[in-house]
Amino acid sequence: MRDGVRRGIVSGTVGALWLATALIAAAIGSTPLARVQQAVLPTGGTPFMWSWPAPWPLLVPLVGALAAAGVHAAILRVIPAASIGGAVVARTWLAAVAAGAVVGMTVDAVLVFGTLFTHGWALWAVDLGSRAASGAYWGLLYGWIPALVAHRLARHTATPVAGLPVAPESGAVAPGRGPSTTGGALIAVGVAVVSLMLLGSVHLAGNEAAQAQVRADAEETQPAPADGSLRPDPEAPGDAVPERVDGGGITGTDACTPDRAMMLIHDVDGATGHRALPLELMNFSEAPCVIEGYPDIAFGDQNGHLLAVTVEHGGSFMGGDPGPSRITIPPGRSARAIIGWDAASTHGVLVARTIWGATLPGETRGSKPVDADIVEGGTVAVTAWHLDDPASPEE
Repeated sequence: MRDGVRRGIVSGTVGALWLATALIAAAIGSTPLARVQQAVLPTGGTPFMWSWPAPWPLLVPLVGALAAAGVHAAILRVIPAASIGGAVVARTWLAAVAAGAVVGMTVDAVLVFGTLFTHGWALWAVDLGSRAASGAYWGLLYGWIPALVAHRLARHTATPVAGLPVAPESGAVAPGRGPSTTGGALIAVGVAVVSLMLLGSVHLAGNEAAQAQVRADAEETQPAPADGSLRPDPEAPGDAVPERVDGGGITGTDACTPDRAMMLIHDVDGATGHRALPLELMNFSEAPCVIEGYPDIAFGDQNGHLLAVTVEHGGSFMGGDPGPSRITIPPGRSARAIIGWDAASTHGVLVARTIWGATLPGETRGSKPVDADIVEGGTVAVTAWHLDDPASPEE
C-alpha cells in the first residue's frame, strides 16, 4: 500500500472521529447524559454553535474534522519517525493529541479576537486555551483508534515509508529526507494551514449568522412603531450627531453664557398640517444677558444617527421670524425661538427621535427625545432668538 494512501486512511480516521464526537455530543446535549459529555465526549469547538441557524451547526464541525485530519497528516509528514524511536502507535496517538489542540486553539483565537472587538481587553483571556485543552483531551481519549489503524497498516507493509514506519517489532525506521519528502511535507503543512484558516472563517461566518438571527428575532418580538416608521436597526449605517459644529459661539462679557442662561426644549405643538417645537433661553442669573442670532439644531433618527434634514433660518406657518438682532434678556425672563415644519408621512421612513440643540453654533449641543414627524429629506425652519412675550401662556 502506498504511503500516501496509508497516511490518508489514518488521518481520515482522525477527522471522522472528530466529526462523530461532535455529532454525538450534540445528540446527547439535551439529555441527562449531558452532565458527563465533556468527560467522555470532549470537543474542541464552540458548544453553543448547535443553536446557530442552518447550515452552520453541521458545517462548522465538518470543517473542524477536515482541519483535524489535515493537521494530523502534516504532523506525520513533518516529524521524523526516528525522533521517537519509530514507535508508530505512540507517534500517531501523540499526533492526534497535537492536532486536537491546534484545532481547538484556532477556535480559541477566533473567540478571543471577537471578545477584543466587542468587550475590549477586559475579557480577552476568558476563552483563551479552553478549546485547545479540550481538543488535546479529545486526542488523548480517542487517539488510540487511529494509532491502532496505523499499526495494523504498518504490519501489512513491507517497505518503511516517511510518515508511517514499519511496525515497532521490525526495528526499522523511516529513511532520510530527500527533496521529494521535503516537498511533500511543505505541501502537507500548507494544506493544514489552509484548513485552519477555513475553520476560522467558517466559525466567524456562523457566529455572524447567529447574531443576525438574534437581531431578526428581536425585531419580530418588538411592536411596530405606532407611526409606521422604520424599526430601529442597530446595524444600519450612518453618522453620529455631532455634539458641536463650527461657529463663533457665545461671546462678550454680558453674553448669555451657560453660567447665566439655560436652553430648554419644549414639546411639539401642532395645528392641522403644521408643527412647531418651541425653544426657550431662560436667564436664571441676577443680571441681564445678551444674545443674538439663530439657535443651532439637528436631529437624530431611530438608529441614533444624524437625520438628513435641511434646517433653514426663517419663519413658518407656526411662527414668524423677526430676524437676528441683539436682544437683552432681563433676569428671570426668557428669549424664544420656534422650529416649524409641515406635517409629513412617517410610513416606512427614518424619522426624528431626538433633537439636538445649542444656543448658538459653536456651543455644545444638548439633546432630548422627541416624537415628531420630521422625516429624512425634510425641511424645518427655525426663527432667531427673540424676547418672550410675558403675556403669552406658559408652554
